[in-house]
Amino acid sequence: MKTKNDSGIARRVLSSIAVVSCCLAAAIPLAAEPAPPAASFTLAPGSRLSLEGESTLHAYKSTATKVEATADFDGTFAAGSPDARAAVAAGALMGLRVAVPVADLKSGEGGLDKNMQKALKQDAAPVIRFTLVDYKAEEAKDGSLLVKAHGRLAIAGVEKDTVVEAACRFGPGGVEVTGAKDVLMSDYGIKPPVMMLGTIKTADKVVVRFALKLKAADATATKKPQGRETP
Repeated sequence: MKTKNDSGIARRVLSSIAVVSCCLAAAIPLAAEPAPPAASFTLAPGSRLSLEGESTLHAYKSTATKVEATADFDGTFAAGSPDARAAVAAGALMGLRVAVPVADLKSGEGGLDKNMQKALKQDAAPVIRFTLVDYKAEEAKDGSLLVKAHGRLAIAGVEKDTVVEAACRFGPGGVEVTGAKDVLMSDYGIKPPVMMLGTIKTADKVVVRFALKLKAADATATKKPQGRETP
């Protein structure tokens, strides 16, 4: 026969069990919601990038025969769609990486190419890289989207903050990004190349010109940057 004391003990035990159960439930985190899908764009055929400079003999131009680039966005959409334009304007570009192998810069003059590769310290720093940090976008008068990108530019083993301005145009085939950036070789510890025993000297300033075409990457490309040979 149960006494009133036994009933009180039972109620206290059940109450304790209920409190412990509530604490355990609160301590177990809810399953995290899946992250929203992200769009990844890679370089398309027809992209161009070159270095242009002056020398005491004539102007020269070294064209990249290979460029690697990937861009990642917060959201999924076609590269040339209105949604992509709106996303860039709203700050949804999460990452942009551009890489140019030094060995693939060709001017058509073997001597200049060799001296340029030496000046750019190809053996120690075989790739020129730009990595986006952040950016601002605004509408341009010509209908394009003007992007001012703040990033890190690595040349010849030296990495510096830089700002690159580019015009973005969105079409059925993707996004075309065009612009130019003045670079002083001396800022990166580079001695401008010379030829013919020093009788031909190149100027310190070079202009990097680019017209990059980005297209939506497939499922595998979102995991690994894709490089494409430029024509």
